[in-house]
Amino acid sequence: MKVNTFIVGAPKAGTTSLHYYLSQHTNVSMSSVKEPNYFSSKEVKSLFYNSKCIEDSIEYHKLFSSEKKLIRGEASVSYLFYKEVPKRIHEYNPNSKILIMLRKPTERAFSHYLMDYRLGFCSKKFDDILANPNVHHQFFQQYIELGNYYSQVKEYFKIFGKEQIMIILYDDFKTNTSEVMSKVYNFLKISNNQINFKIKNQFLSSSNKLISNLYKSNLLRKILKIILPKGILSSIKSTFFSNNRRPIFSNDLQKELNKYYENDILKLEKLLNIDLVKWKIK
Repeated sequence: MKVNTFIVGAPKAGTTSLHYYLSQHTNVSMSSVKEPNYFSSKEVKSLFYNSKCIEDSIEYHKLFSSEKKLIRGEASVSYLFYKEVPKRIHEYNPNSKILIMLRKPTERAFSHYLMDYRLGFCSKKFDDILANPNVHHQFFQQYIELGNYYSQVKEYFKIFGKEQIMIILYDDFKTNTSEVMSKVYNFLKISNNQINFKIKNQFLSSSNKLISNLYKSNLLRKILKIILPKGILSSIKSTFFSNNRRPIFSNDLQKELNKYYENDILKLEKLLNIDLVKWKIK
């Protein structure tokens, strides 16, 4: 059975939670690796994250339960931004259901930057990245350009049609999780299901450079989760990481970024026929 459900993005818009919630459903098999990047491996391999991509079809399908389920799904957030990905997914399974999660672009940009700052992927100031897109091309792409949703969503509409796509706004998902999940179940044509909504997401950063560099390794983090008891992992986190104050984004910077996204938000409103007034607040 082919994969038939794709949470394609956007990054930092609740995709991890949605993947986790769906994985609890008795009629759903979500990928054992949340972001295999199978359909975007060509693009993702060139990024600074050094993310592991699944490129082999057999290995890709091994990520899913062998049990017969109505839904087989995954959540690679890189699938939304890169233009060729919708075509690749459609060629693989034209009947795929697409879930697109969108967050206020400025909030998404800051959240994405903070995550990379915490993990040690980026030490540049956000102001510098915004002011020098050619110098900091990949950072500008990942934190800022990814928030230009209009063309990204439009491409999926063009390839799959609106009937096969569900748009989820992050604020709705966060404040009315149960209601949104019921709509997701209805979209996927599966029964409602009792799930655990508890998700933890702390802002942690390490004061130890060696630990910070090691923590950047996705493989190492996965290995530690497997071989170490939760109690020891918790102790390590409390020893080397702290709930540090987040970098502060000035009002001027927020206004500049709001201005950058203004036109794209207007076009997205028309495309989706929804009111995004909360995204325009400066």
